[in-house]
Amino acid sequence: DGAVMYTTLKKTVKRKLAIKIGTMLEKFSADIAFHSLPQFANRPENLTLALPRRIHGAEFMTIGNDVCIGPNSLLMAITNYPASTMHRVADASSMQEFTPQIVIGNRVSATGGLQIAALMKICVEDDVMFATNINITDALHGFEHTSEPYKQQPMFRIAPITIQRGCWIGQNTVILPGVTIGEMSIIGANSVVSHSIPPRSIAFGSPAKVVKKWDEVGERWLCL
Repeated sequence: DGAVMYTTLKKTVKRKLAIKIGTMLEKFSADIAFHSLPQFANRPENLTLALPRRIHGAEFMTIGNDVCIGPNSLLMAITNYPASTMHRVADASSMQEFTPQIVIGNRVSATGGLQIAALMKICVEDDVMFATNINITDALHGFEHTSEPYKQQPMFRIAPITIQRGCWIGQNTVILPGVTIGEMSIIGANSVVSHSIPPRSIAFGSPAKVVKKWDEVGERWLCL
């Protein structure tokens, strides 16, 4: 009857209106994300760095073209430690100074929650794919003693990280200082990568261990 038709029409109109408003808000958010990008060391083309995000030290970052990084990213190039956010004024003798570098290649993608913090150098080569919640840090907090909070102790084990071309890094992965992940390798979800992984390998676990290698002759994955 008429009442049913009216109710159906009302729901249809509300649904279409909600979709239209949602589309407009999404485009508005994308425009804000683009126009609020900081000045990097270069001028990348077609860069998407979704909101919300936190970027510190953009002048020490070089980013390739066609890069897409989802929301909740944290990109930090750290020049001194401890920072003011440590709630402690460090004297000159205890302040550490760094010349960091973050290099991200072309066509790199990250679903969301990508955290990269560099004191020395972190390099992500072309066509790397990150799942969600990846942590990559080229240094560790010191824990030489227990008389001072760890966040206020000097950073140590500082060593560069390289993720080579075409890798796939699975969800919730942590990549530690000094690691190189060889090209076209896969790191399984929930892994802690504490040692370098050879090219064309599949590794997972904590610590991550290689479980499969690509056979170039047979063109297949071989279990180890």
